[in-house]
Amino acid sequence: MTIAIVRTDRLGDMILTLPMIGAIRSVLPDARILLYTRRYVEPIVRSVAGIDEIIYCDDAGVDLRRSFREHHIDVIFFPRPRRSEAWAAVMAGIPRRVGSAYRWYSFLFTTRIRDHRSTAERHEAEFNVRMIEAALGLAALPVALPPIRPVTSTQVPERPYFVVHPGSGGSARDWAPERFGEAACELAAQTGWTPVITGIASEHDVCDVVQRTCPSAINLCGTRSLEEMMSVLASAEVAIANSTGVLHLAAALGTAVVGLYPRTPAMSQYRWGPYTGRAVVLESDAADDMSAIDVSAVVNAARRAHALHPAPYQRPGTTAPSPRT
Repeated sequence: MTIAIVRTDRLGDMILTLPMIGAIRSVLPDARILLYTRRYVEPIVRSVAGIDEIIYCDDAGVDLRRSFREHHIDVIFFPRPRRSEAWAAVMAGIPRRVGSAYRWYSFLFTTRIRDHRSTAERHEAEFNVRMIEAALGLAALPVALPPIRPVTSTQVPERPYFVVHPGSGGSARDWAPERFGEAACELAAQTGWTPVITGIASEHDVCDVVQRTCPSAINLCGTRSLEEMMSVLASAEVAIANSTGVLHLAAALGTAVVGLYPRTPAMSQYRWGPYTGRAVVLESDAADDMSAIDVSAVVNAARRAHALHPAPYQRPGTTAPSPRT
């Protein structure tokens, strides 16, 4: 059997889709698994065990319809469906197409998943694995991030250090960059760790605010590739970030993390929190005012997260290990 997974949006979304690989392997060890994604995430996905072939949809000359047909796919999953991708699967004649029941083009799917993800009744990683359960008639498949390791040894000169990442993809609410700077200074004073600011080139403005607030910080904004960022994150004592892909990447690398989240269910930690037991998450107030998160609370959270041992994800508010880990 050949099974394909299509995920072509953001970094964090891709990371939270990867548990589907292990879930499929646990019940279909001989299946051929294809992953369709963007070249941007290559440093992450190329080391993930269990993927037989990766097709980068944004590479020159890649035609989805032709690729789907040539690979003789039996089942294709669309965790975050796009109409053009679903239509290509129909035109390629893929017999089982799995996607949301709540898109205007859901008639393109043969198996329609009736999960309202915006209610955050489950974590995004669990929603993704539930697609496999529904399509194959199974239950209680394992949900776990696969091990991800950097392939370069790029670090910052000073060790030990911690990372603050003040930017985000804009899908949630952000803690103010001045607050990141204040927290960085205070955590450095308490621990002796060097603060390191990370971000992509378009986030220079917010990263510069952090550095002005905490002049001792090393500002790497826009200076590292994703591959190099993986190495920086993997060697950090802790990473502090808004709800964004870098937070999920740090968690997947085994680094302790502090996540800053709004409370609205669709953006909350219950759906989008770091999928690791080595995390402390702080929330806004009920009105999603991120300024309600205090600097001292973030500093204390960073020290608590650093003290945690690697552990499976446990849904917030539970007292026993999740049965889905």
